Amino acid sequence: MKKTIFSLLVIIGLSFSNVQAQAPAGFEKGTIVLANNTKLEGFIKESLSTKGTISFASSTGSKKTYSVAEVNAFSCKADTYIAYANDFYKSVATGSKVSLYQKQSNNAGKLIYNGSDAYSATTTDGSIGDYYVKLTNNDDLLLVNAKNFDVVLSKTFADCSIVVADIKSKQLDYSQITKAVEKYNTCK
Repeated sequence: MKKTIFSLLVIIGLSFSNVQAQAPAGFEKGTIVLANNTKLEGFIKESLSTKGTISFASSTGSKKTYSVAEVNAFSCKADTYIAYANDFYKSVATGSKVSLYQKQSNNAGKLIYNGSDAYSATTTDGSIGDYYVKLTNNDDLLLVNAKNFDVVLSKTFADCSIVVADIKSKQLDYSQITKAVEKYNTCK
């Protein structure tokens, strides 16, 4: 009898732990790196384009919404995002020389809370969906759009004559920005 009751309790306990480990509705498995570099694993629901925030649910079921001021980075659905200048940016391509990001939120002018302190957010130029390059040895994100593609990438990639020649000859254009970044990262 005791073995039966113990077995039943173990099965019920495993059922509850299995329920807790499932993603809440609308959430996906993911990881957050907070501003203090604490890493949290759980479930993420992003509202980047509408609210500029992410919601996090731990495996125990507790939920919290994070603003860009509280997060350094997060990953969800095999995508990685960084927080920079009060907005979130999706990592499109990374390499040893340069990385390519795409803006996912626009918090310009919104009140951002860092703890109990509120401030009006200033962000990078550009809109949601715009691309930005970041050199490994520099902290700045450089806006790259269809209008300035030739100028920005020719200047940024000046130490690789092959890529610059491809940009100037239109063999690489804005629609191939990922390819341009990847080619630059392999340039000797």
